[in-house]
Amino acid sequence: MRSSVALPGGCVVAVLLIGCNNDYPNPFASRNQTVPVGSQAALLMANGAYSTNPAAPREVYASNADGSGLSRLTFCNAEAAACDSLEAIPSVERNRVIVRRVTDSNHDGRLDAAADGEALVFIDLARSVESVVVPAEQKVSGADWTIPDLVVYSGVGQGGVEDLFTVMPNGSETRALTSTADVRERRPRVDPTGQVAVYERIESGGKGQIFIFANEISQARVTSGGPGTEPLPGTPYVVGGDADPDFSPDGAAIVFRRLTGIGNSGLGTWDILRVARDGAGLTTLATGPAFRSAPDWSRQGIAFVEIDVAAGRAQLLAIQPDGTGRTALVSQGASSGLAAPRWLP
Repeated sequence: MRSSVALPGGCVVAVLLIGCNNDYPNPFASRNQTVPVGSQAALLMANGAYSTNPAAPREVYASNADGSGLSRLTFCNAEAAACDSLEAIPSVERNRVIVRRVTDSNHDGRLDAAADGEALVFIDLARSVESVVVPAEQKVSGADWTIPDLVVYSGVGQGGVEDLFTVMPNGSETRALTSTADVRERRPRVDPTGQVAVYERIESGGKGQIFIFANEISQARVTSGGPGTEPLPGTPYVVGGDADPDFSPDGAAIVFRRLTGIGNSGLGTWDILRVARDGAGLTTLATGPAFRSAPDWSRQGIAFVEIDVAAGRAQLLAIQPDGTGRTALVSQGASSGLAAPRWLP
């Protein structure tokens, strides 16, 4: 990000961050029960599997690399519907996570991202302590860790649409990386060096494209989207739009998803694609009339959730970088809330 240099075990320096302090004040104002990540766990995900109610809000779960050992890590819905965990992002320290979360801020008994917003919450799973890093009013749409102790996220900024920001895990030192009133910059993911990010960029009235952000004056387009013009209701996406990019473990390639249709009970149908960092070699890895979530790429493969509403099935899948080796790790009902897999470091 912003031509920064990552110092192992130290601070991320350069114009990205002025000053660095790893001796954070204790920001933890609330305490919910959590469970540490198991030693064999390889994946985090959002899931409502603890409840038989298909509308149950999601908690953070973990599983082993083969999908076994599925276990619940957070319990903010132990007594009543108090939060919906949309996505959990692990740091290099496995028990330190940031979670995109919706809470009942209006106290109306409902969890509604449109009304309540989406906060970014830091959770130490081993200590059962947490704090709000970015408030719900900023409607956080994506986040990732840089190296070692900085978070990049997308949230409402200039003109009421998403911009890119950085923030310390204790909620201090928020800095805007972009400030565009008519362009959405969303869903950032950081490369293995911690120095640049890939993100989705949506111009007003346009379709999503994948861009790389190196600094304020260096933002390179990677993809231009595919055919289509029809909007997916309730989302910023248009058929043919590209979204949710992530770097390969060596930083040389990018995996992302592309909207191909608006069916599937409003979820849309999405393909998973791979492309070189310079935009060459575009390859489809997974296709067909199903919803596919944001992909996550590690040395163990590319993980994503596939939902086929007609078949009543949601699956956490893993494939190899060439699209082979499709393996179902977790299979649940289509309304189980299974979403947003992330490989653990």
